[in-house]
Amino acid sequence: MKLSLRYFYIIPIALLLSVSSAHAGKDPNMLKAGVSYIWLSEYDSQGLMFNNRYSHHLSDRFALGLNIGLANGSRYDDIKQIYSIKNTFYMANLEASFDLLNNESVAFRIGGGVGARHRAEINSNAEDGTADGSVKHIKKSDVGYNGFIENDFNILRNGVAGGRVGYFYYTSGTPVFSIGLHLGFKF
Repeated sequence: MKLSLRYFYIIPIALLLSVSSAHAGKDPNMLKAGVSYIWLSEYDSQGLMFNNRYSHHLSDRFALGLNIGLANGSRYDDIKQIYSIKNTFYMANLEASFDLLNNESVAFRIGGGVGARHRAEINSNAEDGTADGSVKHIKKSDVGYNGFIENDFNILRNGVAGGRVGYFYYTSGTPVFSIGLHLGFKF
């Protein structure tokens, strides 16, 4: 029996919402907002990604979370004096993470997950554009997976600040490599 892609997302969300947080410490939830510099490997495009992440610690070291974001990348052609590539991605990922180090002041974790994105791309490159120099518009949704390493530093009473390095791979279109900073709070 083949499971629908919908169950692939519904089951982890249900587990995330229903699991007791009795062993997860006094503040098992974390909400973070971040900004990342991204590099798109196809056509050497760069840009920024803005994201919001919610995570819930199921134990002292294991957490499940949801990451939603918007990425925008482009490449400027100095010879033609135009942007030859413009990308916009709407991304959502379900993630699991494990804290390799977790004490009162710092946490270092690794993780990964599954995700989906909707991409809108304008391409005037000779390889993927058209012969007359006009542009090619791509609007498509993809699924894929991601991996990351992340650190958090506790600040103030319930605040966290840190950094994250991530890699997003999708079934079609360009992968995304990101390096960023985030700020948030525990509750």
